[in-house]
Amino acid sequence: MRCGTVAIFGRPNVGKSTLLNRYLGQKIAIVSPKPETTRQQLLGILTLPEAQVLFLDTPGIYNGPKTLLAKHQIQAARDALGQADFFLMLTDATAGFTDDDRQLLRLLPKPVAGEKPAAFLGINKVDRVRKDRLLPQIAEAQKSYPFRKIVPISAFKGDNTQPLLDLLIASLPEGPAAYPPDQVTDASMRVLAQELIREKALLFTHEEIPHSVAVLVEEWRPGTASPRQKPDQSSSTYIRANIYLERDSQKGILIGKDGAILKRIGQEARREIEKLLDGPVYLDLWVKIAKNWRKDSKFLKEIGF
Repeated sequence: MRCGTVAIFGRPNVGKSTLLNRYLGQKIAIVSPKPETTRQQLLGILTLPEAQVLFLDTPGIYNGPKTLLAKHQIQAARDALGQADFFLMLTDATAGFTDDDRQLLRLLPKPVAGEKPAAFLGINKVDRVRKDRLLPQIAEAQKSYPFRKIVPISAFKGDNTQPLLDLLIASLPEGPAAYPPDQVTDASMRVLAQELIREKALLFTHEEIPHSVAVLVEEWRPGTASPRQKPDQSSSTYIRANIYLERDSQKGILIGKDGAILKRIGQEARREIEKLLDGPVYLDLWVKIAKNWRKDSKFLKEIGF
């Protein structure tokens, strides 16, 4: 039996969460085309007959505005790298091996002569580029860092993801599993529900909204009626969550005309939360303003940072 920790890291939107979800065979990490979708370190546990791989999905590291939230995200990524046995860096084949990718190499251990490096590179989104664009990227990456292996993949389509996983498993140290075989994450259902609600808010709103969205579940009552539930919904899990924005002007955008956008967010989030809980859910969403919350240490602590 092999067991070890693999930190998945890279720039925003390179496909880290998509790859994690593919390996686990289910969705625990939210995915959207908006930058900074992943805000906190997330553990994904893959248990196989011969190994248990502990994947750490990390926030994308970027050179953007340094709000207090951004500093927390960068620290979360650094913490994950400090805990890992191995490192899986992802890059985006459509962008090439960029200067920002080179900057991230500073976070990897310095190569030691005579030792195999503990880092792998996955060049993601190869389904979107011609094959002749990959060789220069591989050459540039090899020149920049002595990766143990460079594997072109498509996390979305699954191309070459199994050979990459096989390489990671073969490199893990021998040892017993650290978690029960049926556990896929250490995140609570409440946290996963919050993230699913935030994911839908990212998907259905404009560019000015995503960075300003935070979600906090205020109430969670399994199988009990609430004043806002109909009698036939009394067996549903009641979840009341606040969606926080930073400015009053954003509230109307997220709610939409006649509440259409908020309703869509609620419907799509409820469907996915019901899959997680394997049962009916009554999702009660409220939109509130917490001005400049990304710079507010007290608020950040309240939502889990």
